[in-house]
Amino acid sequence: MAEQPSHSRVLVFLPSYGDESALPELVAEIVRLGDRYRALIVDDGSATPLAAPAAALSVRLPANFGLGVCTHVAFDHALRHGYGIVVRADADGQHRIEDIPRLVAEIDAGRANLVVGVRANHAGGALSNLARRGLKAYFRVVARMMTGGRAPDDVNSGFFAVDGHAMGVLNRNGFERFPEPEMFVLACRSGLEVVSIAVQQRRRADGVSTLGPVPAMQMFFRFNVFALNELLRRRRP
Repeated sequence: MAEQPSHSRVLVFLPSYGDESALPELVAEIVRLGDRYRALIVDDGSATPLAAPAAALSVRLPANFGLGVCTHVAFDHALRHGYGIVVRADADGQHRIEDIPRLVAEIDAGRANLVVGVRANHAGGALSNLARRGLKAYFRVVARMMTGGRAPDDVNSGFFAVDGHAMGVLNRNGFERFPEPEMFVLACRSGLEVVSIAVQQRRRADGVSTLGPVPAMQMFFRFNVFALNELLRRRRP
């Protein structure tokens, strides 16, 4: 049998805050991808502990820390246990599990350290909100300015794959809630190869968007602080 590449094992992590109904089918879809893939459910302090399917690994955080901490948990587990690639997909069913091998293939081929699934549609619902679209357009413009146009068009996408090198680089930074724009900017500015592929987003199968008015303003503030700090830090002698 030929020796498998170092990044052959793929950890698919599903961060969840109360999103439970779609998890059994999502995990079953990940299992159907083959032995290379393993699901990890990160319960981000749900009010009621989630019932994780037996086929999935699971960890429950003691409080709601946000997607950034969930991402660090997944990266730490992957690096410690020998997974060469981590994929994030949402637990509400919006991301198509059958698209995961397409993200992974870009890393397998040596074309990318980080692959972002850029949404070719917005599937109606929360994403059709004009204010959210404006906020995301602002993040996209600033991110592309900061990276010389290298940042993906969809810097708020929660569907992405990273290799072991990217995990190590990104894990040196502290991420909090809604970390994607910061992650993608840092990846580009750190010299990682970032590739985008178009994906179709499904309607949410469970829960509601966590990007309400107050979280949106918090995200806007944090991103601007991050952008200013990053620009000043890179200009210091």
